[in-house]
Amino acid sequence: MKKYGVFFMPHPPILIHAIGNGKEQESRSTLEGMSNLAKAIQLEKPDTIIFISPHGNSFSNGTCILYSDELYGDFSDFGNRETMFHKSVNKDLAMNIFNRLEDAFITVVLMDQKTAKQYGVKVQLDHGVMVPMHFIDEHYSQYKVVHITPGFTDLEENYRIGKLIDEAISNSEEKILIVCSGDLSHALSDEGPYQYHPEGKTFDEVVRHSIENGDPLSLLSLSNHIIEEAAQCGLRSFLMGFGAMDGVHFESKVLSYEGPFGVGYLTGMLMKSEQTKESFIQVMKEQKQSQYTERTNNEDQYITLARKTIEEYVRTGKRLNLEYVKEHFTEEFFNNGISKRSGVFVSIHKGGKLRGCIGTISAVADHLIDEIIYNSISASSNDTRFDAISKEELMDLEIKVDILFEQEAIHSKKELDVKKYGVIVEKGAKRGLLLPNLEGIDDVEQQVSIAMQKAGIDHEEGMKLYRFEVERHEI
Repeated sequence: MKKYGVFFMPHPPILIHAIGNGKEQESRSTLEGMSNLAKAIQLEKPDTIIFISPHGNSFSNGTCILYSDELYGDFSDFGNRETMFHKSVNKDLAMNIFNRLEDAFITVVLMDQKTAKQYGVKVQLDHGVMVPMHFIDEHYSQYKVVHITPGFTDLEENYRIGKLIDEAISNSEEKILIVCSGDLSHALSDEGPYQYHPEGKTFDEVVRHSIENGDPLSLLSLSNHIIEEAAQCGLRSFLMGFGAMDGVHFESKVLSYEGPFGVGYLTGMLMKSEQTKESFIQVMKEQKQSQYTERTNNEDQYITLARKTIEEYVRTGKRLNLEYVKEHFTEEFFNNGISKRSGVFVSIHKGGKLRGCIGTISAVADHLIDEIIYNSISASSNDTRFDAISKEELMDLEIKVDILFEQEAIHSKKELDVKKYGVIVEKGAKRGLLLPNLEGIDDVEQQVSIAMQKAGIDHEEGMKLYRFEVERHEI
């Protein structure tokens, strides 16, 4: 087992004098913290530094690892071309990490020049790396790099990625450490880039205390509401850093925290020991199993049918058959399900975020049970906005089933109610639907506008409106 450090460093370009032009002095605590971390790194004299930055090539569904012989970058985006960086890449380590993520069924892109051209992105250093690098290089610059950008995936996955990074480090003969780049809330005041929100302070306090106390659980337990309102960019980088410490005791320390310019800046570190402890990943697995059991125990048979369908299809590629439903569901549910026909929408969420949603406006199957089965498979595997759901995700899914009542034509938007009625818009061959009572849809104008976008309808002239109610099954 290797002892090494994880260093938390913010990345505001204004900290660099050539960009800040003296304004950086308003962040003296941060400047001192960055300098002290750089000196600590100098003492370690690492062969390679793994930089984890949120501002590289970021994807909604996976992690990005840059793969090139050399990486270059400068601050021309911030009016300074003179401050430039050039580092060799530890390609063996980058490939090792990539392979470990792939073996763990974690979505990851190894971004070389050819792949970058396909995605329309660049293989280069970003300011999330270059700002910490600037301070480090003032004291020590003879190191290779690995550049990793977290995706907008669930928090637990980023923690597990950190654990896999640690395994790659432990497999190497070189001296390696990790720099987790990230700013905290950008909503601490109206002076910042985002409007002030009280959850910004809440978020920063949680992050600060988690590092002071060596407690990743408090980060993993943050609600989506707090994370989104805080307008932060460092959480997933920091969780990878904590994940690298999984299963061992470590010392943790916050060197500085302040919030100038309405943005939270924190410097801190974790230092790994050789003393082992229980893996937190195992604790998370047990918690996930408990949550899954509680969730499924509270689901009605409509949701259970959708869940069983998804689980069977994802695991085996096979469709749930009618005999299984007859054997494992109540007689009343089965008889009711094969005697009715209706349109159905199946919505899948994971970690509070949409993971798939597909449905039928009116019945296409012979009966309701088949309609639910058909749309459950489609929502989990055929929603083109998302990758198909994997086996590793099955225990995290929250499922909702909407059974649609008959639609009725209406003459005006005044006949709509976003809580009670869904809406269908139709113009020629174009048709779009939006379900009722959706989070974030607060008025009729918004509801109709989104339905029109889905249909590809630009103007209301000549457009027909329909409304419908649903029987919603959710917990």
